[in-house]
Amino acid sequence: MKKNKNLLDMTTSMLKEGHSDLKASLEGLAPVYAKIIFARRMEFGYSQQELAKKANTGLKTISRAEGGFDNLSTETYDKIFHALDLKVRDVAEAMIQLQSGDDELAATSV
Repeated sequence: MKKNKNLLDMTTSMLKEGHSDLKASLEGLAPVYAKIIFARRMEFGYSQQELAKKANTGLKTISRAEGGFDNLSTETYDKIFHALDLKVRDVAEAMIQLQSGDDELAATSV
């Protein structure tokens, strides 16, 4: 039985398949994920502590995720995205919006 891919792996795969022009831009995703996580957390009105509890992670992990640190595991990002009810399509669309030059990610667009 094939193991299900996690949210981040599916996002990267989806972007590579549907947007070949982004292949070279998939390095250094942590700052992009940071913007997506922060925007969604603000949309929901969660504190970092509330998000940490919902994602079953530590407060420091949420702080690092929003700070764009690149040494977080895909499993950690997956837990955070799930806690924020972010689906693969949501993350991919936000990444495309950010890639298209709109560096400001509106919380309502995530």
